[in-house]
Amino acid sequence: MTAKTDITVYIDNKPYRFHITVDEESESTTYKVDPDVDTGSQDQAFIPSHLEFNADGVVTLKERLKTVEQEQIARLIWQEILDKMNPGG
Repeated sequence: MTAKTDITVYIDNKPYRFHITVDEESESTTYKVDPDVDTGSQDQAFIPSHLEFNADGVVTLKERLKTVEQEQIARLIWQEILDKMNPGG
């Protein structure tokens, strides 16, 4: 089953929108994250072009995050995914 949603993460009081695709397979769940490039307000230097998280919040990338800022953004994105997917808990 695949579900889609959007999230907004605020970094230095600037909004960054991301498209989230949740891919639930029989054995695993993957959260695929892509920036919303249509908003035009994102500083692409610090935004990873594509992220994937497993159900434990571990980033599974073909290429490593290049900067500390990208790692921090990945953590903020994961926290927002958790907040959006489990609003009551």
